[in-house]
Amino acid sequence: MDIRTEISPSEVMKKEASTNAEAAQSAGTSENARESACRELGSRILYTCRSEVCARFPFFSPGIAALFCEVISREKSRRTDLQEIHGIGTDGSRILADPMFLIRVWEKNPGALKRGYLHILFHCLYLHPFSQEKAKKRLWNLACDLAAELLLKENIPEDLWGFSAEEKKLRGRVLEFFGGRPLSAEVLYHRLEQEKLPFSQEEMEQLFAFDDHSLWKLNPERAKQEKSRWEKILTYTTLGKEHQKHRIGANPGNRQEELEQLYKSRYDYRKFLKKFAFPREEIQLDEESFDYIFYHFGMEHYGNLPLIEPLEYKEVNRLEELVIAIDTSGSCSRELVQRFLGETYQILSTRENFFRKMKVYIIQCDCCIQSVSVIHSEEEWKEYVRNVQIQGRSGTDFVPVFTYIKKEREKKELKNLKALIYFTDGDGIYPGQKPDYETAFVFVKKNENMKYVPNWAYKLVIS
Repeated sequence: MDIRTEISPSEVMKKEASTNAEAAQSAGTSENARESACRELGSRILYTCRSEVCARFPFFSPGIAALFCEVISREKSRRTDLQEIHGIGTDGSRILADPMFLIRVWEKNPGALKRGYLHILFHCLYLHPFSQEKAKKRLWNLACDLAAELLLKENIPEDLWGFSAEEKKLRGRVLEFFGGRPLSAEVLYHRLEQEKLPFSQEEMEQLFAFDDHSLWKLNPERAKQEKSRWEKILTYTTLGKEHQKHRIGANPGNRQEELEQLYKSRYDYRKFLKKFAFPREEIQLDEESFDYIFYHFGMEHYGNLPLIEPLEYKEVNRLEELVIAIDTSGSCSRELVQRFLGETYQILSTRENFFRKMKVYIIQCDCCIQSVSVIHSEEEWKEYVRNVQIQGRSGTDFVPVFTYIKKEREKKELKNLKALIYFTDGDGIYPGQKPDYETAFVFVKKNENMKYVPNWAYKLVIS
């Protein structure tokens, strides 16, 4: 088919879909030829959709590449052991689609299929296909669809691959009822189960259901493997997004960018600390290197007897300075603090991440600074953890810690600070301005207060 330069690939494909849909329905077309033509066109539609989504959102490339696309007709699924596909769906490793479904949707509105592709991708990034199914299966499916659509609403431009004015109005009413911002499928499930809604379940399913969730029935071992794989994909997607200049979801003011927070909340604590390691020489034997002067001297004076002396300096990657703040409000117990410091020590004590002579500020703060300890060695760290006493137990204000750090830097006590790690339950007053060092608020487990963390800070879960 001749694709003219003045017509976009989507427009050409749409016209071809219309032509083939008519041809497929004609009485003169044989069954096998019709099935083959539909499958070929369906494949082209799906891969065109995939390519356009990837071109528009390149930081989703790891996730897009992880989903193999396969077009399977209902007739073929009946003739084989494959489960029958109702429209389109994913099992976490591939997207399976009925070609006639693809042709019909593409002919009517190509943008709906592209948006639906992202809908499926968000299901995988949110780990919906690998989560334990709830008692009310139909309600759980609706909760997952709402979670994906709330995320799409927050981060995809409204004029991109949108809906008709009437559809926007109906969808907007439902999404605004749930706050108009992204929520987890678990939270939505409980709200759907417990709250009295002004919309029927059938109405919401008609508005937000796109894909077939029956493919999510994975055995526990495979579900575990796929979940682990998608958690890694999410990290790769994060790195791609951080290097992408033109980001989606850049909202004015202090409005939360939930997609970015999703990436940051899944960031591994160890990887966060490793980000700030940098090369530095330490006085210790480097058994993998040697002094070439002595080597050459030995070869010159003793024939085949080189003199090997390991170098006394070794280049290593280390964090040089670190500030750890502990929220000492009533919700953070001594046991939780010791657990957090123990986890942190396990990371910092590895040779790749910290100096033997370290400088760590451990600050206890509720609504004001309660205590400051400066740790210079492993022994001092262990002593502090053994005897730590929580001081404060009042309300939480995070600002005093940032103010204290500013003063220490002005006094040159902190010369190379890379990061502040704040252990908290998240319920407090946050600073309004981003500092020039990275900040992470670390939680023992996910909770509702995580939504209040500013979008310039990382949200990490240590467990």
